[in-house]
Amino acid sequence: MNKKWNAFCEEWLKDSSDILTVLEVKTITGYCKTSVQGWIDRGLIKAYLIGRSNKIPKVSLLEFMSSSKFYNMHVKSKTLKSKLEEFERMIKDEN
Repeated sequence: MNKKWNAFCEEWLKDSSDILTVLEVKTITGYCKTSVQGWIDRGLIKAYLIGRSNKIPKVSLLEFMSSSKFYNMHVKSKTLKSKLEEFERMIKDEN
C-alpha cells in the first residue's frame, strides 16, 4: 500500500498502547466489536487469546490498517471516512 498511507496510519496509532483489546481497536477504527472479531477470525489481524479475551499487537493492527483491505473497505465507519478525508486533504496540500 502507499507509504504515505502507512505513515498516516502510524500517526493515527501513535498514542495507542503496544497491546490492544478488541474494544480499543473498536474505538480506534470506529467499527463494532463484531467487525473487529471478524477481522481476527479471518486472519486479517493477528491476535492472541489470553484468558477469555483477544490481545492484539499494535503492529498487527497497523499492518491491517495500512493494507488496501482496510483502505478500500466497502462499508466505512464514520471514523474511517473522517480519516480518509483528512488523508486526502493532507495529500492535496502536499501537491
